Amino acid sequence: MSTEKVLVGRPVSVRQRDIEPEYFTDVHRAWVGHTGRVHAVVPGDKDDPLVKVGFADGTQIVFYRLSDLDVDRHGELDTSKKHGARGSHLPKLS
Repeated sequence: MSTEKVLVGRPVSVRQRDIEPEYFTDVHRAWVGHTGRVHAVVPGDKDDPLVKVGFADGTQIVFYRLSDLDVDRHGELDTSKKHGARGSHLPKLS
């Protein structure tokens, strides 16, 4: 599977599958059939990268493989959201 140049900000929906991927947990299953927005693509596997998807206006974040998502290439590209400073999610050292 090849990735398109701009995925961040695109709407995606989680595919329903007869046989789900081994990595799926209840958290992954909860969002099957729902639409979210790509927040980031993790570098690494170029053919099937790990994709950070935000649901419920970005308050719920779940990672999926690109092959488990349907990308809405005609949906509105959202580039308005600003993310926190790099590493802002990590614990602060004293």
